[in-house]
Amino acid sequence: MRQHRALIAAMRQWQVISEAVVFDNGSAFKGNLLSIFCARAGIRLIHTSVNHPQINGKLERAFRDDMRDFYKQHRPWFFEPLRRGLPAYVHYRNYVRGHRALGGKPSIVRFNEEHSRAVLPDVLDHLESYACYELERRTLSTSGGFRMLNREVHVDAALANKEVVFFESLDGLEAMVDGQSIAVLRDWRTYKQMMVPYRHKEIPQVLYFEPCATPESTRIAVASWL
Repeated sequence: MRQHRALIAAMRQWQVISEAVVFDNGSAFKGNLLSIFCARAGIRLIHTSVNHPQINGKLERAFRDDMRDFYKQHRPWFFEPLRRGLPAYVHYRNYVRGHRALGGKPSIVRFNEEHSRAVLPDVLDHLESYACYELERRTLSTSGGFRMLNREVHVDAALANKEVVFFESLDGLEAMVDGQSIAVLRDWRTYKQMMVPYRHKEIPQVLYFEPCATPESTRIAVASWL
């Protein structure tokens, strides 16, 4: 969930929660996890209309400018030179380069004017908890597992015959008992995407949850049975 983490990282860096975000219709920018995260954070989630790229015009124009002003200045393209040069270019984009819509001023001027939505650090520290929702509840078998994606799934033998709450989070599919995350299946989303006729055989025959590194506090889960 790179897009979720990138959004959270940006909000922490600027200490502000966006009023709205605009995404295209790619599968990476849809789904319950993103919708629930934005709803909890008070962000208006906007998707561009299909076959109507004008709605995403600002982003496409930014891509064009970045290609001209940065990427095409590096020939040939090698990762390390691009990585080293990118921070200076991002600073130029935000603090130096003027915009016609802002009367020739850089974008940081507009940000400073709109910084009234600055939020408390405690809110920013817990943004990951906004990105989770209850997927389903299952009573595990006598071996501490269940079947999912046409595979045997092992959670924990110690949880045999117990009801476990499963919820999707940024880490994957988490198993929760008594308000505490016990184990996680980190590749769950990858396996879901592989459930197509030409790829489903690549999924391991047995899937294993791994124990959570440290106990977590109770998460607020939004029921959404799929």
